[in-house]
Amino acid sequence: MEGGLPMLNCLLQHTLRSLCSCTDSSNPSKWVYAVFWRILPRNYPPPKWDYGGTALDRSKGNKRNWILVWEDGFCDIYECERAGTGYMKGRFGTDVFFKMSHEVYNYGEGLVGKVAADNSHKWVFKENPNESDPNLISSWNMSIEPQPRAWEFQFNSGIQVGNLIAIH
Repeated sequence: MEGGLPMLNCLLQHTLRSLCSCTDSSNPSKWVYAVFWRILPRNYPPPKWDYGGTALDRSKGNKRNWILVWEDGFCDIYECERAGTGYMKGRFGTDVFFKMSHEVYNYGEGLVGKVAADNSHKWVFKENPNESDPNLISSWNMSIEPQPRAWEFQFNSGIQVGNLIAIH
């Protein structure tokens, strides 16, 4: 988001934070972090066929002209520290979270890029969920798409489930 839009930046940060907020203390299961990836042209300024002075049109041209980059994220550091003796054994923290900020994905390629291009969603599990739903994918047993590098750190640190959601 551009610096001239502080209200949208605040709204995005609030939305990401709310995904990680657990108001029900009887249910300790929650999301530890949330990330918003933005689709941008690979080359800047964008090619003339894409930019008409308003929104960029990803339907024109080749999908290879677009990438997904980290826009904003929220990590519940308190929850990471609290869970340090529990299910995550102190392995997930800001270092693993910030490794993701350096990742760049190709639009339309790989699992992350295809979810964005298809405006779909996928659940990704460390272990096989034993379901036949095509939106449920076991990260380790996935043979169709290679696993993004950052996921190995996340799953090895104790993260069990991820959800990729395209927002149009």
